[in-house]
Amino acid sequence: MVEMTEREKFLFDLQGFLVVRNFLNSDELTCINDAVDACSHLQHEDGNSNTAGSKFLAGTHKRGMFTGMLNWPKPHCQPFRELIVHLKAIPYLNTMHGRGWRLDHSPFILTSDDDTEGLVIHGSTNRRFDGAQYYTYRNGQMRCGMVVLQYQLTDVEEGDGGLCVIPGSHKANYGCPEEIRKWEEDTEVVYNVPAKAGDMVIFNEATLHGTLPWKPKDRQRRSLLIRYSPKYLHFAGGYYDVTFPDWADELTEAQRSVLEPPYIYHRPLIEDDGETVVKPRREG
Repeated sequence: MVEMTEREKFLFDLQGFLVVRNFLNSDELTCINDAVDACSHLQHEDGNSNTAGSKFLAGTHKRGMFTGMLNWPKPHCQPFRELIVHLKAIPYLNTMHGRGWRLDHSPFILTSDDDTEGLVIHGSTNRRFDGAQYYTYRNGQMRCGMVVLQYQLTDVEEGDGGLCVIPGSHKANYGCPEEIRKWEEDTEVVYNVPAKAGDMVIFNEATLHGTLPWKPKDRQRRSLLIRYSPKYLHFAGGYYDVTFPDWADELTEAQRSVLEPPYIYHRPLIEDDGETVVKPRREG
């Protein structure tokens, strides 16, 4: 069983993000990319695109986006359903959220090709407490609001564009100046995170992050984002209610448990081996 190491804890606490190398094996990566290829007709424009008028984040077109992968035709939905409770991800989520966490947004994929525009840098930082996106450390334990697990499905080299972060900004006590958010000044503090296909990047939603314009002409960006929150909160609207969608009957007990709405008492919790248990409220 993979555990979050002391090195990884130090780096995440320091930076507000962490790169986990070779998270997906070659078979998992191939299945996901094959599913995306088979459903390429379902790609649409990212409606959340926002460059905030920055000429440095501008491009010739907006990012592409895939949604609804959990309900794609079979077998293309399967690799995404398996990924929402991945055995290797459980220790990271248990460390960051404590026992009990849930799927926040529905998973989605961002795509970019040559000269796709970026996304303005955003995040709550530590300037004020935000109950949905935060970072805190008490009594030897870290705790986070929403975190993002971004699986890179294609290579991202340094300087390519795509995901960028301002390391350590999850602890920042001052608001981020607009010119930095727009990547117009002090660009050296913004880190374009390199990652190979199969790597996973975890970042705290409080960490300032965004997207830089995509530069490669011969390689598409494909980033799969799955977001989680602690069992007691929800960041985005539209979470699955207790009746679940029809296709939830096809999921494992652990996969169904992360579709539960926010609550604490007698919640099914996922063990390190992927099994679910219901603990008394004092142990929840």
